[in-house]
Amino acid sequence: MDRNIPTSSAGLQQLIAYHAMGYRLGVHPSWRSGDREGLLKEEMEWLEEISEKKITRSRQHYIRFTLPHTYRSLLAHGIEQDFSMGYGSINGFRASVASSYNWYDLQQEEETGLRLMPFCFMDANSFYEQRNTAAQAMSELLHYYHHIRRVGGLMVTIWHNDFLGTDPGKAGWRQVYETFLKEEIYWD
Repeated sequence: MDRNIPTSSAGLQQLIAYHAMGYRLGVHPSWRSGDREGLLKEEMEWLEEISEKKITRSRQHYIRFTLPHTYRSLLAHGIEQDFSMGYGSINGFRASVASSYNWYDLQQEEETGLRLMPFCFMDANSFYEQRNTAAQAMSELLHYYHHIRRVGGLMVTIWHNDFLGTDPGKAGWRQVYETFLKEEIYWD
């Protein structure tokens, strides 16, 4: 489940350092980090060392999380915002809300400081699960965008690098992304 470029890769380290200069970064914990205690800490320390930034955001690989374990682990490691609240097979709002909220730990009966940032659209859901064309995905994105804007909500989308590349099998998807970003969208 974890197919990554080695962390020792100079190119990967340079890319992370470059993006850290202009953007807020977050950790994308490996699949194995959900099973191996201490691995999330290692992954975060590596990212913080390369980026020279404190990491306080995350999104779980393959949207893999178990409650309450995953969220408690994120809190224990200093994560303040998580972007995993969404479906891994269909687009829409898993939490039925277009705004962020603090995770409430039901077992502890307390609101926590972990802010959940629900997403409504993931390119992989649209392509692999819903079997949408790039044009259909654009229509779906605009549908969500207009509804969310009307209620003053927060629109979070997930894009994977292979959809933004030059793979002929994903022709048109990069243009969807670029066109969508050109819409009159107001970012935080």
